[in-house]
Amino acid sequence: MWLVGALVLLLGGCDALSTDKTPDRVKDGTAELDLTVTGRPTPGSLATTEHVLARLKARDADGLAEVAGEDSGTEDEAKRWVARWGDAAQRPATADFALGEQEASVDVRFAGERSRLSLLLMPKDEETPYNDRFVVLFQKDR
Repeated sequence: MWLVGALVLLLGGCDALSTDKTPDRVKDGTAELDLTVTGRPTPGSLATTEHVLARLKARDADGLAEVAGEDSGTEDEAKRWVARWGDAAQRPATADFALGEQEASVDVRFAGERSRLSLLLMPKDEETPYNDRFVVLFQKDR
């Protein structure tokens, strides 16, 4: 009996059977963002915005294109965004959230940058627009 108890303590203490417990925020780069938030984001709109900013900061056009909606997620457009906003994304940012009925708009201002990055977040699934999962729409005039 004591052998079973010792085995449980040994395995429990070593955490030998555990999987990777690294938080998602560390894995996806959002933990490194210097971001101030104003307005009232939902958890989903904040997560999508953080993911966009982390991909811009990492200058990762492929990762940025993955967050985009199917209608606008061209890799060329993502590369254009990275070229335009990659340097600015290295600095602290403020994201101002304005929620719509189903979509959300976010104005991002980077320290030292005159222009602002405007994000339009649309529901990821049009069949379930209130599930708080978003994609970003790339628009050429933004």
